[in-house]
Amino acid sequence: MSTITRPSTTTPLSVRRAGVWCLAAGLVGAAQAIIVLAWSPQVPEDRYSYPFTGFGFVVAQTSFFLQHLPLVVGVAALLRLPVMRDSRTARIATGAAVVGLILLSVNELITIAAYDAATDSSLAMLVTNLYGPPVILIGAGLVVAGAVLLRQGSAAFGGARWIPVVVLGLGVYVFVPLTPAIMGSFTAGRLGIGGWMLVFGVLGYGLTRLADQPPR
Repeated sequence: MSTITRPSTTTPLSVRRAGVWCLAAGLVGAAQAIIVLAWSPQVPEDRYSYPFTGFGFVVAQTSFFLQHLPLVVGVAALLRLPVMRDSRTARIATGAAVVGLILLSVNELITIAAYDAATDSSLAMLVTNLYGPPVILIGAGLVVAGAVLLRQGSAAFGGARWIPVVVLGLGVYVFVPLTPAIMGSFTAGRLGIGGWMLVFGVLGYGLTRLADQPPR
C-alpha cells in the first residue's frame, strides 16, 4: 500500500492568529495615543512624565511595553510565509525589523527610569536617544522587506495582496511622517505614533485574510 502525504498549507493558523494580535495591538496603540493627548496634564510640561504624574507615567510606559509585544508577533509572522523562502534579503530585513521592535519594547521599560526627571536632564535625553536606533532599524528593515515583496508580486498573498504595500508603508512611515512629527510638538508626535499604530493594525488585518494555499 502507498501512503499519500498531504503538503502543509502556506498560511498556518498561527499566522492568522498573530494577525489578530497585531490588529488588536494596532488599535490599542492608536487609542493610547488619543488617551495621552486627551489626558488632563497633572504636571508641568518641563517634566518628562508629562502629562502624567510619576506613577501614571510608570503605568503608561508599562502599557506601551505590553502593547508592543503583539506587534513583534505580527511582524515575526511574516517570516513564516512561504514567499519569504524566495528571498534571503527579505528574511534578513524582516528579522532586523523584529529585533528593532523588541528593542523598542524594552526601551519603553527603560524609559521608566526618567519618571521624575526634567525634560532637559541628562537622564531624559539619554532615554530619548535610546529610541533612535530601534526605530531606524524597524524603518529600514520594513522598507527593504516591503520593496522585495513588491518585486516578487502580490499573487502569493491571496486575499491580502496589499500586504507588501503595507509592509513598505510601515517602513517609510518611520522616516516620513513619524520622525519629523516626534521632533516637532508633543501633539504632533503622539498623532504620528497613533497613525503608525493604525498601519500596524492594517498589517494585522491583512495577516488574518491570508488563505491557505499549496506550498510553492
